[in-house]
Amino acid sequence: CPAVIVGITNGDKIILSKYEGRRFKRYALIAGFCEIGESFEDTVRREVKEEVGLRVKNLRFYKSQPWVLTDSLLLGFFCDVDGDPTPVLRDGELALAEWHTPEDVPADYSRISLTGEMIDRFREGRIPK
Repeated sequence: CPAVIVGITNGDKIILSKYEGRRFKRYALIAGFCEIGESFEDTVRREVKEEVGLRVKNLRFYKSQPWVLTDSLLLGFFCDVDGDPTPVLRDGELALAEWHTPEDVPADYSRISLTGEMIDRFREGRIPK
């Protein structure tokens, strides 16, 4: 089950989200499963639009990771917001989505997950341009 994890940036900020109605209460990146016949890049654009109502550009593949908890192959991307940066929660999956600077991103993420590694890379100023 291929899926994408997306670090959306706007200058020196990144969108962090929290899921609605799940036990997982830490910050996460935007994520979602690929649909049949859809490219990974199209999945990034669709999931971002569905979950936070934003358009994105300058997609950069970062890394992949098998994730046994959901039998998924995760593909991590960084991208830039394209246009209005105001997140609008759209599909009920997220409780919140907000912009964070590196200084206010928590440093307690585990690098065993691709999401945690990507958040740490942003916090440390080491994301691909």
